[in-house]
Amino acid sequence: MSNPISFMDLYVQKIQNLIEMMEDLRTTNSMIDADPTLITRYFAGNAREDIVAADVTAAHDAMVQLIFSYDSGSPSQKAALFKMLP
Repeated sequence: MSNPISFMDLYVQKIQNLIEMMEDLRTTNSMIDADPTLITRYFAGNAREDIVAADVTAAHDAMVQLIFSYDSGSPSQKAALFKMLP
């Protein structure tokens, strides 16, 4: 990349987007933890046909691991990301 200023601005913006998505996904994952029937009720209604409940459960479990990694470390991985925010 020939312009380091625009590159770094874009890089920091992507980090900010990642933080926003991780925090949103944390909230959503917590909602599934609080009411696991959300998955079964989804498939009882107008669900996608290309996935099954086990796929959603596997995605939920994967998010648990990503959130764990995001929160881990001393200082945490997210602390290093938050430091990049303007």
